[in-house]
Amino acid sequence: MKNIKCTYDPLTELMAYYADGKGEAKKIQDTENFTIEEKLKNRIIDGDKIGVEKDLTSALKKYSALEIINDILLDGMKVVGELFGSGQMQLPFVLQSAECMKTCVAYLEPYMEKSETDSAKGTLVLATVKGDVHDIGKNLVDIILTNNGFKVINLGIKCPLENMLESYEKEKADAIGMSGLLVKSTAIMKENLEIMNERYLETPVILGGAALNKRFVEGELREMYKGDVYYANDAFDGLKFMNTIMEYKRKGERPKLEIYTDPRTAEMKEKKSRKRPEVTIKSDVKTDVPVPCPPFLGSRIVENIPLEKAFEYINEVALFRGSWNVYKDKKKSDEEYDKLLKEEIYPKFNELKLKAKRENLLTPKVIYGYFPCNSDGNDLIIYKRKNSENSSLEWETDFDNLKIDGVEEWQRFSFPRQPSGKHLCISDFFKSKDSGILDVVPFMIVTVGQQASEYAQQLYKEDKYTDYLYFHGLSVETAEGLAEYWHKIIRKELGIDSDDSADIKKIFQQGYRGSRYSFGYPACPELEDNKILFDLLNPERIGVTLTEEWQMVPEQTTNAIIVHHPEAKYFFIK
Repeated sequence: MKNIKCTYDPLTELMAYYADGKGEAKKIQDTENFTIEEKLKNRIIDGDKIGVEKDLTSALKKYSALEIINDILLDGMKVVGELFGSGQMQLPFVLQSAECMKTCVAYLEPYMEKSETDSAKGTLVLATVKGDVHDIGKNLVDIILTNNGFKVINLGIKCPLENMLESYEKEKADAIGMSGLLVKSTAIMKENLEIMNERYLETPVILGGAALNKRFVEGELREMYKGDVYYANDAFDGLKFMNTIMEYKRKGERPKLEIYTDPRTAEMKEKKSRKRPEVTIKSDVKTDVPVPCPPFLGSRIVENIPLEKAFEYINEVALFRGSWNVYKDKKKSDEEYDKLLKEEIYPKFNELKLKAKRENLLTPKVIYGYFPCNSDGNDLIIYKRKNSENSSLEWETDFDNLKIDGVEEWQRFSFPRQPSGKHLCISDFFKSKDSGILDVVPFMIVTVGQQASEYAQQLYKEDKYTDYLYFHGLSVETAEGLAEYWHKIIRKELGIDSDDSADIKKIFQQGYRGSRYSFGYPACPELEDNKILFDLLNPERIGVTLTEEWQMVPEQTTNAIIVHHPEAKYFFIK
């Protein structure tokens, strides 16, 4: 591995400068009287890689390179994990520590025998499951494990089970890690475990992803799978479970893992067993809402959108807490959290926005359109002009002049209905076929471009872990901001924007008329509906494609069906 001497890190300097809130340089801890062991350990904890080569050279006079890694540096990473687990260290700073660890190991590698460089605490084959394009969670696990002494075989995204098993055998690995973001991916994970059962495999498996939960993994899947299965809620859980797996492997034993039982299970079974009076499934959504007139029919492409417009609609709570994992722990006061945001997070946020604009790392593009429609029970019928060949392009006919006998069925969405409560279904918010009145439905797909994915991967491959986390989060939330901005444009074009809140925070809480629903989420959970949407909009024209599991590429892309009905808000289908 190529040695790169680190003499200046602008992010570290910037954070140090603002650390006391007065614009004075932060006083760096005096380590002159520290032992070399203490100096190196503290460098890892602080993520301070500037000039670390000098300390490593000193340590090599006393220890072998492998001893420095195993006995000093990994001890520092252990402390980092404890600080993260207790909420005293935020994820971006954990990744700074990992970067420092990577720098140290790269410097020490030439001083190690090949057998030493190949010696790892254990090996994990890691992949995002088939059809899933999301890799930030998986890559964080890779970073944490690799910099805690484990070997990780990262197979990337959209990975079939056969590839994982082949790599597991070839590398003589100790476990397989499967990652995925959406609900569809949890079904793939279950399917993978069922196949492994059929082949009498008992490989330890670690599962992670936003749609997973303890009940599903440690209850249903642990009971079903013949091997051991673990639920990793975050990257450090992956580390914890790999340590457990290796500990029991050395003992030649299997851990006695308990099957998780949801305390609500008995209560839920009792409720289901009760006889309920039959209910006619329908909602009481108003059916006399006037239909707004769209400015055109068919679809349009919009490019050269100022990036600043998308930035204006970034939800900072979602970015800072959700994507960057910077949150206020119970041990941290409001003042301390505000200081962290003001002095470290907002400067990084502003710096990244400038960089993205300057280097064209994010290129906003939108394809959207308006289509005549009617509901038919739980279905939404999308019409096209009679005898038309390509209705995805902009129509020549105005909506005002369009009659129901001038259209024919083109596409049909089938949406689920709430089995209880208000019995809502997306189709309820549109005029029924029986009404004889055409309604209108907008659709949109927005993206910030393939360059965003490529640049994020470049940062990851260059071991710039903190920058990778920050940029990936910014790119994803910029796509969401672009969707929020273009939804506002659509409301304005429909003439229903008078209900828009002037407060951007309330906009993020649906402070406007109607709603937008993205396929794969609760009210319209079927990702396969993306295929119908693609037939309507033909978004390949802006560089957006579908995977075999109906997920959109680039990852920094989102879509929506937009509903103008004033009663339309988010709802769940249980």
